[in-house]
Amino acid sequence: MKTRYIHMKNQQGAALAVGLILLVIITLMGYTGMKGTILQEKMAAGLHNRTLANSGANSAIRQGENFLYNLVEITNGVDVRGTPGGVFNNLYSLLSDIDDPTSPKNPVLTDFFQRNWNSSNGTEHNYDFTSASGNAGLNAQPQYIIHEVVYGGVGSGRSTDGEEAAKKGSESTQRSFMVTGKSQSGDGNSIALMQSMFTVVTASDATN
Repeated sequence: MKTRYIHMKNQQGAALAVGLILLVIITLMGYTGMKGTILQEKMAAGLHNRTLANSGANSAIRQGENFLYNLVEITNGVDVRGTPGGVFNNLYSLLSDIDDPTSPKNPVLTDFFQRNWNSSNGTEHNYDFTSASGNAGLNAQPQYIIHEVVYGGVGSGRSTDGEEAAKKGSESTQRSFMVTGKSQSGDGNSIALMQSMFTVVTASDATN
């Protein structure tokens, strides 16, 4: 009778090493996927907040334009002009000194145009955007500010119909105003500034 000998090979631990390597790879893949998902959520939230801020600024512009339109309609444009301190219905001049075209820009405007929420010179929107339900609310009320574009707040001085105006003893002047809307997102991290030009033809005398 023959005796058979079975030789046992020594285990080198290759299966354990391969298993650990695969586990590390799977863990890294899971972490990378989770990190990518979190980044996408942050991007979506940022886009949402920027959209809210832009919408609030645009709404503020519309209210400012409506205010300016009604002001011109009521007064027929007489003395509708910007001043450094906004003494006339909060209409500001572009420059700090309306008699000096070399003077610096009105600090009221410079302060408002900053992308922060420290300015108190703007006029708040009359609708309460902070009370909106869910994540559709804003952190603060949108604001707008109106300033006359030309130097000195005296308009272009261009007569729309000089001969006819002279016959009537009055002169029509084209004036341009910039309406700036400012809004802050619900999380307070996004601040939007938007502007529109509003041009009116004013008269030197009331027509009513």
